[in-house]
Amino acid sequence: MLDLDRTIHLGRDLGQDLGWELCAYQGYGRDHFKRIGDRQQPGKFLFDWDHPGKTAQYLGRSLKIWAYPGMYYGVWGKAAARLDWLRRRGFRHFVGDPVRAAQRVPQLTLLRHLQTTSEDVLRELAQHIWHRYAPDQVIDREDLEWIRARWPRVQVVLSSASPKPTVEIAGEALGVDHVHYSTLDHINSGEAKIERLRELCEQVGEPDFEIVGVSDTSRGEDHCWAQHFTRVVDINSPTPFPAIVSSSSPLREVHSATLLTRHERDRRAAGDLGYLDLRRQKLAPSQKKRELTREDLERRLGWLLKRVNALASAPGQLTGDIAYRLAVLQEASAALVRA
Repeated sequence: MLDLDRTIHLGRDLGQDLGWELCAYQGYGRDHFKRIGDRQQPGKFLFDWDHPGKTAQYLGRSLKIWAYPGMYYGVWGKAAARLDWLRRRGFRHFVGDPVRAAQRVPQLTLLRHLQTTSEDVLRELAQHIWHRYAPDQVIDREDLEWIRARWPRVQVVLSSASPKPTVEIAGEALGVDHVHYSTLDHINSGEAKIERLRELCEQVGEPDFEIVGVSDTSRGEDHCWAQHFTRVVDINSPTPFPAIVSSSSPLREVHSATLLTRHERDRRAAGDLGYLDLRRQKLAPSQKKRELTREDLERRLGWLLKRVNALASAPGQLTGDIAYRLAVLQEASAALVRA
């Protein structure tokens, strides 16, 4: 099972960018957007100062849709991820990770906004975004064909919280077998991805049934995969899979990998010593190669595991404070593995 956003491409959120693209398309009008659409930057407004009237119309329309969702996610998503006191308060408020809880507001806003235009327009915009980010792609169709050549019976699922047009365009380009995406009735993130996969495959979670999950895990929403899959791989990730899971998990191995983009591979082939994308310093710092056995993990994390078990087995319902402390310990386990 493959995640899409920030997994197939380095640091690119294709579903989010579909929302930005649609705002510009509707705000400027189809013909004008076609003339200036190539200026669109990831996650940013598209300004055309040569036509201030159209720009004002576009900004007014966009802010009317996105001002509140943007501020809400700015507080509980971005600020809470950086300020520990706000994050702790968020755990108490949501009784869970505030970043993941806050995602629901912009996700629903995007899905409602997409209903204001035709599916043909959305597919056209999604196709444009896919081609624009080709240099940032780290997993492509040839990679999946190589996997199929080695394991002919493999089934590849592309599972994303992004909307249908984005995920379908990506799935067609990659040649996957199944695509799972979000709708207004089903936000396909976190545990919902597992539920959707169970509809396709009843053997999810069985130790003898091989399921490999590949994700950037940058917002932590796919960390739950480690509780259900036999192997998980985080790629180009600032927040890797935790190394501690429940005793009922079928997990056998956790992998962390750095995958180069097409542009980085081309630069390296040309002899450029500085071929790595500068965004990696923030998004996914490179790590030294290491391999840790079960015994190695027990030596590094044994004391941490005892603290996790003590919290997890505490009597009573899960509270925000306990959820916060468990999250901090899980994150510490990933950090200690990489140390």
